[in-house]
Amino acid sequence: MTLQIHAVTEIEPSDLRSLVVDNLGALLGEGARLVENMPQIDGCCLATSDTHNGSVLLSFDAVDPQRALLTGLARVDQLGSEMAALFLQDYQPPAELLVLAPAAPPGLTLFSRACPVSWRHIQVLSVNGEFGMVINPVAEETTAAEPIPLQRQPTIVESVLNPEEEQHFSQL
Repeated sequence: MTLQIHAVTEIEPSDLRSLVVDNLGALLGEGARLVENMPQIDGCCLATSDTHNGSVLLSFDAVDPQRALLTGLARVDQLGSEMAALFLQDYQPPAELLVLAPAAPPGLTLFSRACPVSWRHIQVLSVNGEFGMVINPVAEETTAAEPIPLQRQPTIVESVLNPEEEQHFSQL
């Protein structure tokens, strides 16, 4: 049997949503689940609970990482409002935003200073006509460069003193 595998550049939001739901365990750990009774957020966002019962909002896009980040931030703002609390009993707004995209979204570092936001690299593939998703861990990058230690070099100054002045200062 021959496998025909190719990267998918266009996928329906409902198909991508199904792939994300099917891979919740791989993304957030075993025991991860969708939050019950959550009103429909968006076709590209899911409210979930991770293995430690922390709420995580997943925002995803198979092509545009910036759209995934901005959509997720808008939904975090929407879910943090008092209006969202009316829908659920004992409601807790999302503690983290996890962006799923093929590359790091521009501005991620800037936004991560304001709220807990991270990303995972995903790639959607077609294997013999069936969709699949590859989830790659993101290598930890250092956000701040190590400071370069300053080394003092001796300063060489040519003498501009006359011989009499040199003799006077050498005696001191």
